[in-house]
Amino acid sequence: MVLLDNNEWIEVRKTNLKYYNDIDLYYRSPAGEILLYKQAGLTYDKSYQDKYPYKGKLYITPEDKLKSLDIIQKEFSRNLTTNLKRKKTSEVKRELVSIVGETLSQPRSGSLRVVPNTVNAIVESYSDQPHIVKNLAIMSHIDYSTTIHSINVMALMINYCFYTRMPEQVTRDYGLAALLHDVGKADDSFPDSILRENRKLTDKEFEIVKTHPKLGADILKEYGKELKVAIPGALEHHEKLDGSGYPEGRTDISECGKILGIIDCYEAITNDERPYRSAMLPIKALTLLKDEVDKGHFDKDIFKSFAYSLVDKDAAKLHD
Repeated sequence: MVLLDNNEWIEVRKTNLKYYNDIDLYYRSPAGEILLYKQAGLTYDKSYQDKYPYKGKLYITPEDKLKSLDIIQKEFSRNLTTNLKRKKTSEVKRELVSIVGETLSQPRSGSLRVVPNTVNAIVESYSDQPHIVKNLAIMSHIDYSTTIHSINVMALMINYCFYTRMPEQVTRDYGLAALLHDVGKADDSFPDSILRENRKLTDKEFEIVKTHPKLGADILKEYGKELKVAIPGALEHHEKLDGSGYPEGRTDISECGKILGIIDCYEAITNDERPYRSAMLPIKALTLLKDEVDKGHFDKDIFKSFAYSLVDKDAAKLHD
C-alpha cells in the first residue's frame, strides 16, 4: 500500500482508464484505505473489469500523473491523425476535452508541459483539414466548462492566426496562450463553485473572479521558458485598451492579449448558456463587441479581422 495523505491521490477520469495499462490504479475501500486495484503492466479491459468488478473512483499517485499525461498525449496525437482523415470532428473534440481536462486538473503538478504538443498537433492539421478546427469551436457540448471554453478559444485563435497569415510559430504560441488563458481558474486556491453559479455573481464574488488572470500568470511562470509565451495571454485577456479592464488596468496590452480579449468574450457570450442570460447568436455577439470597440475597449482592426475570419471573407480586402 502506498502511503499518501488522502488529498494527494489523483482521481482518474473514467474516459481515460483505457490508457492506464502501464500504471498502477488504486481504489478506496469502505474503511477509507487506499488499496491497489490494478498493477502496472496489466491491461485494463472488459475481461479485467469482469474479473475484478469495481464501479467506484480510481486513483493514481502524483508521481504517475505526468507519465499518464504523456501516454494520453501520444495516444491523442495518433487518434487525431486518424480522426482527421475520417473527418470526425466530434471525436477530435472528445479527445481534446479528455486530455485538456486531465491537464488542467492539477496545473501546478507539471502537467502543463504536454500542452504545447496538443496545440502543435492541431496547428499541423489545419492546412489539410481547416474545417475541422473551425468546427471545434461551434460544436455544442452538454457540459460547458472552463475546459470546453478553453478549447473553443484555442480553435478560434488558430483559425484567426491562419486567416491573418501569421507565421506558424506565432500561431503555435498564440494557440498555446489561448488554451491556457484561463488556467488560473484551475488553481486550488480558486473556488470553482463560483464558476458553477446559475445566477449573476455578487460584487464580492466577481472580485474573486478577477484574481484568475494573475493566478494563471503565476502558474505559467513556474514552468520557466517552457510556457513563457503564454503568460501575456493569461494575464491580459481581461484588460481593455482604455485601462478599464483587470487585473492591472493596463493600456499597454500585447498583441496576443488584445486578440484573446476579443475571442474570449465572443466565445463566452455565444456558448455559455445561463438561467439568467441566454447564449447570443454570432451576429448579435459581434454587434455587442462592435459597441465595445466604439467605447475604446477593443482594437478596431483586430475586431474586424476576427469578424471576417468567422465567415472567411477575403483577407486581402480587410483594409480596402
